[in-house]
Parts: sequence; C-alpha cells; structure tokens
Amino acid sequence: MSTVTKCNKAETALSVLREHKNEFDIVISDVHMPDMDGFQLLRHITSEMDLPVILISADARKQVVMKGVTYGACDYLIKPVRIETLKNIWQHVVRKKARNTV
Repeated sequence: MSTVTKCNKAETALSVLREHKNEFDIVISDVHMPDMDGFQLLRHITSEMDLPVILISADARKQVVMKGVTYGACDYLIKPVRIETLKNIWQHVVRKKARNTV
C-alpha cells in the first residue's frame, strides 16, 4: 500500500523529507510554490538524499524544462497532467530501487 504525503510549502516538504529520509520513494513537486521554487527544492533533495524528483508545471518552455533536468529531475510533467501519466510514475521508483540493489 502506498501513502501520499502532501505539503503546501517547499520548506515544510524539505523538513518532512529530512525527518523521515528513508520513508519516501519519490517526490513530485510543482515548480512554482509560494516559499521556494521547485528548482531550489530539487537542489536540496538531490544534494541530501537519493530520491527521484518529478517536477510539474504549466510552463512548457524548453529552457525551463531543461533547467529541471539539468538540476537532476528524473521527469518534468506539463500541466494539466493526465491520469495515465501519473499511473506510470511508479517506473521511477522501480528504477531507483533497482539501482540500489546492484
């Protein structure tokens, strides 16, 4: 069974992730948040923990998408995100777990 943890602010999400480092399999974050942008959150996560991060935004400009990938996002989804796309997110978790067992 999977559990979803929702946070409305990036700082809160970062605190929860730090406190419960080994309890999460993936992070899905909006690029535009009130307290910190998704790129800053992504940098913190990739430097502190081994979690796949997916960024979501309505901004489909190539340079913005590439910024996410360059900073370490494993995917960048353009809003509106289709339910079929969300159903395939588990693949990122499987890849991470496979890397960790090699």
